[in-house]
Amino acid sequence: MGSGALNYVYTVAGTPFVTAKFARVVEGSPFFNEQMMHGAIILSGGKEYRDILVRLNLLESQVNYIDEKQIEMIATTAISEVVLWDTINNNHHRFVSSNFIETTDKPEKGFYELLQAGKVELYKQHKKKMLESKPYGSATVEQSIKTELRYFVLITGKWIRIKKIKELTVILTDKKSEIQKFMEEKMLTKDSEENLEAIIAYYNTLPSKQ
Repeated sequence: MGSGALNYVYTVAGTPFVTAKFARVVEGSPFFNEQMMHGAIILSGGKEYRDILVRLNLLESQVNYIDEKQIEMIATTAISEVVLWDTINNNHHRFVSSNFIETTDKPEKGFYELLQAGKVELYKQHKKKMLESKPYGSATVEQSIKTELRYFVLITGKWIRIKKIKELTVILTDKKSEIQKFMEEKMLTKDSEENLEAIIAYYNTLPSKQ
């Protein structure tokens, strides 16, 4: 990445992050990962900037990054995707902004992790919720952040939440028999992320009906 790209991202697209903002949080985190991770951001126009230190605030749908002065900033330019590189486990996490998910429905505002791409896409929402409480005898309000994992499929422009794995046989109706057979052969009965991914990945390998 040239210095011009760095300057564009760092000086035009951010405001300083106030670290004291979450000082009262005693449990949980607003971020996907508290630690800065190497990654890439893709702007709304398609420009991609790589090798940036970044972390994703899923509570407030904000992208934080480290600028050239080593100051943590909040990106203010519209961002369509954020890719976080997990160098320890040798994989990556790709998050897509709800504003750039091509559906006629309106997903809740935020960034959704793309687990499977293809004819049908599988997304994971790390839904964050802030709770406040005041311990007995204390004048200070404490905050905790809970994370709920939700799963969605994007199929022919429709945005559908999946709560049970068996719902896929109804949603993927054009390949219902193939999906049912695959689930039986692989014994995919548990409502798990791994099984959801396996079924969507398999569906995406099946030929479309002419």
